[in-house]
This record gives sequence, structure tokens and C-alpha cells, in this order.
Amino acid sequence: MDRPHRRARRAPGARLAGLVAALALLVAALALPSVHAAFSATTGTPTNSLAADRLQPPSGLVASRNCTYAPIVLRGALASTELSPLTLIPPPGTAAGDVLVAQVAYYGTSPLTAPGDWTRITLPDTSGGVMTSAVYWKVAAGTEPAADFARPASETGDMVGGIVAYRGVSGSAPVAVAGGSTGSGETATTPALTTTATGAVVVHLLTRSGGQPPTPTGTNALWTHSSDSETVTAADEAFAGPGAVPQRTSTTSGSTTAWIAQTVVLRPALQQVGASLSWTATPSAWADGYRGERVVGGTVQATSSAPMGTTTVTDTGLVNGTTYTYRVWANRGTWASSVVTTTLTPNC
Repeated sequence: MDRPHRRARRAPGARLAGLVAALALLVAALALPSVHAAFSATTGTPTNSLAADRLQPPSGLVASRNCTYAPIVLRGALASTELSPLTLIPPPGTAAGDVLVAQVAYYGTSPLTAPGDWTRITLPDTSGGVMTSAVYWKVAAGTEPAADFARPASETGDMVGGIVAYRGVSGSAPVAVAGGSTGSGETATTPALTTTATGAVVVHLLTRSGGQPPTPTGTNALWTHSSDSETVTAADEAFAGPGAVPQRTSTTSGSTTAWIAQTVVLRPALQQVGASLSWTATPSAWADGYRGERVVGGTVQATSSAPMGTTTVTDTGLVNGTTYTYRVWANRGTWASSVVTTTLTPNC
């Protein structure tokens, strides 16, 4: 009779080896890298974006307007005296687009007849009913003709005045601010004015019913010319602005006659409207740099990139009155941080 089958008995060493192998597999499994929750595909940023806890965005994004203006250059100035009508000739070299300023002074306060394309500047221009200093402006045509300024036919006496021409002045809104003051005595003082314009030119126009007002200190002479009853003096100066326009004085020793002191601030022509953007750098030093977009009405108009270390950029080709949204984010390759935004409506 056969003996019953007996199961082989495992040696104690084999059991230990099996336990060690199982532990090794467990350790190997624990050592495998796990997928970090920071990696995810999100909407609103480029595909496969890196979450903000690993790639931080810049902060403090600010946009400010950046306006570029033309330099204002004097073309020339001419003055004349004659009976009505007073004919004023544009200075030699006057070209199309130049802005002209004319001064016409005469005894009395009767109205003037001026060419239709000249605009009279509203400012104090009479002194005690004794005399008038009318101030006009216009944009020069291709071939600028002489301008006749006439008093009523019943009026007698000489008229005196002049024209000054400038290149680089705004043709649509040349006068940033203007004012006048009147009085009598030795010293004439120009009015106190404030302007928001930058890169401006200030034109000072002085008129006296007697005596000859000297060119104010700190200004450049344009003309001094006399009629039988009035003397006019014109001068200009550059003004960086914005702010308070310098007041100027002109003293005519021994004179107690009436005077008029007028100031016209000319605004430079706008050349370009832009924006200056600045931000605080991303704290993620391993980022490659930054990307940005200019958006108008939900449409991306322009895109750009900047290397790490850049925290300021400029944008050009903008339009006054249009609202722009700027979006900036940090990136590393195809990974991107969250986006920071700001808006700007330039008004240069």
C-alpha cells in the first residue's frame, strides 16, 4: 500500500528570501515619481500651462501714456506800420502747415475787419478805452498771402503790428492757453497762466500808448515797432511745461501811459501716442521671460515678448481716446503663469 503523499517542508531560509523580495518591490513602488498636481492644462492661458504655485506671474502692472511732440522752431517775424488797412506780410520761409500769430494795435476800441481764415484769440485786449491790441492765429497755406486788417473807414490814425511764424505747432489746437493784463505806469506785467502743455513756446505781446516797452528779460526779441500813437514789442521763450508760465515784466522809465501785456502759449504738434508699461518681476527666477498682449474690444492687436530682467516696455501707434487692455505673464518655454492686466485710455 502506498504511503500518503506529504507536502514538502519549506526551509526557513526560503521564507526569509521571499519576504525580502516582497519588501524590495514595495520600496521600488514607493520610489517611483508621482505626478505633481501643479502640472495641468487650463483655459485662459496657453495649452499645458504651469500652475501659479510653480511659475509665479509678475505683479503691479501699470500703464501710463507716452506722448511724443514735435519741436517748435521759429520761422521768422515781421512788423509793419501804416494807415488802415494794416497789411502784414508772412515772414520769409513760411511754409504750409506753419502756425502764424499776428498782433494788430491801434488807438481806440473800434472793431476790426480781418481775413476770414484768421481766428481772433479771446483775451483782454483793450486798456481803459485808450487802445486795442488784437491777437489772431492761423495755419499757413501753401503760398501764404499778405493779410489786411482794417478799421472802420471813419477811424483815423496809424496801425501797428506784426506776424510771427512757427514750425511744429499743433494745427488743430495751437493755443494751449492765452491771457492778458492791462494797466498804466512804468512797468507792464504779463498775466499769470498755467498750462498742461509740454515743449511749448510762449509768445509775449506788449503794447503802450506812449514810450517804447523794452523786450522783457529772459525772452527773445521778435519785434519792436511804433506808430504815431502806439508801440508794440513782441518776444518769445521756450517753456518745458507743464505748470505755471513765467510772468515777465517790461519797464519803460518815466512812462505813466496805458499798457497791455498779452501772453499766448503755443502747443506743439503731436507726433506719436504711446504707452509705457512697468511691473514687478516674477519671483520665479527660472522663468525664461515675459509675454504680453495689447487688446482692444476683445481683439488682440499686438503681441510681444521680453527677456528676464525686463520690467519696463513701451508700446507705440496708439490712438487718443481708445481704451487698451494690456495682458502680461511670465513664461518658460510653453509653460505660462497666470495673467496680470491693466487698462489705459491715452489722451495726449
